[in-house]
Amino acid sequence: MKLKIRNINKIKTADIKLDGLTVIAGANSSGKSTVGKLLFSMVKSQANAEFLNHQSKEEKLRKRVEELYKRANGCFSRYDDAELAEILPLPISRFIAPLVELTDKEEIKRRLGKISSWIESKDISPRVKSLFSQDIDNISIALGDSKAADIASEVRVFTESEFMNKICSYKTKESKAKLEYDNPNSFLSLEFADDLINQVYFEGDDYLSDATYVESPLYLHILDTLLYAATYQEYQTRPMMTFRGMVPIHIKDLANKLHALQMVPSGKESQSEYGLSELMGGRFAFDKDSKVLKFFSERMGMELSPINIASGIKTFGMVQILLETQVIGNDKILIWDEPENHLHPQWQVTFAELLVKLAKRGIPVIISTHSPYFVQGIRYFSAKHDLETFTNYYLAEEEEDSRLSVIHDVKDDLNQIFSKLAAPLNAIMNVDEARRNRN
Repeated sequence: MKLKIRNINKIKTADIKLDGLTVIAGANSSGKSTVGKLLFSMVKSQANAEFLNHQSKEEKLRKRVEELYKRANGCFSRYDDAELAEILPLPISRFIAPLVELTDKEEIKRRLGKISSWIESKDISPRVKSLFSQDIDNISIALGDSKAADIASEVRVFTESEFMNKICSYKTKESKAKLEYDNPNSFLSLEFADDLINQVYFEGDDYLSDATYVESPLYLHILDTLLYAATYQEYQTRPMMTFRGMVPIHIKDLANKLHALQMVPSGKESQSEYGLSELMGGRFAFDKDSKVLKFFSERMGMELSPINIASGIKTFGMVQILLETQVIGNDKILIWDEPENHLHPQWQVTFAELLVKLAKRGIPVIISTHSPYFVQGIRYFSAKHDLETFTNYYLAEEEEDSRLSVIHDVKDDLNQIFSKLAAPLNAIMNVDEARRNRN
């Protein structure tokens, strides 16, 4: 697979192979996370659209109409606004049933236009009006009943959440992203204008069925909080949820996947081939009685709350859970942002080998990092486990003139990564010089 990026958020240009284990190195704010969030959004959008494409027209339409109703009910009162009952009648089926039967595009446009005119007449902020307009557009897309339209609708949801409506690079006219699959005739291509999805192109039947984006192992001890939090879309459509806090979709998605561990049969340890239980000295599982996530310590012979477990152990625990819940696999990509965080240098190397083993098993993995320990660990274990051919290295560097980043292929010259990452340490190695230069 290959991901091509042009003028997306922080990234000016990138051509990234995803045929095994992919490493993107660079300083903070160099666009590494942009790659992960974009890839997550594209994979999830296409996978969700595939699911929607198998739903009936009425099922897809109901989902979009419910979003419009929720927003309207949150902004207006049915007791004080007689027009609301006419425009958006109850029950919702009274609104949906006539639309499902319509095939005349002009009549559909007229009916939805009537709602748009009513919204435009209301004394509400431009931002809220734009959200209503988006809801109406989504209804129009659902009535179109095409796969491209479903993808466009899902892309809009994900890019809103992951990029907060700022997906196009500053002062750019065209923003594009293309995900090419192993079959050269299968791809997903997106074009954006003014931070909105403008065009969707796709070919073939190949696609990744899921993506999992991991930022921090600390999510394990705030799992209940994350499950209760709202996504951007929930926050917008349910004003009363504001007190719950807001998280991007990728965090809520990960929280749901971690919580799914409680559905795994007791004693199942699909991660045993990686030696995770031995490394951690136990394993994560849900307590049968309290239904709360616990760490069952074999060394100490007791149950512990995740908050009392070292962050490094939680890092390996995340992989244990993802494997046991089977949310990563050969058609489910794992995206890990700076996995070296919370890890001692030795465990950085150990975790690097774990990721190599996952990729060797056929699980597509992409990581971002600014640790030379981690990059060298990937380099060493890729050679040891015969994965060098399918391990790719990139360096993200910011251009001075544009403040955007270009991501270079450096597989044949890893010294570019090491010299970049080691420069800050080299600058402070000469303590004698520091003493001579002090005031």
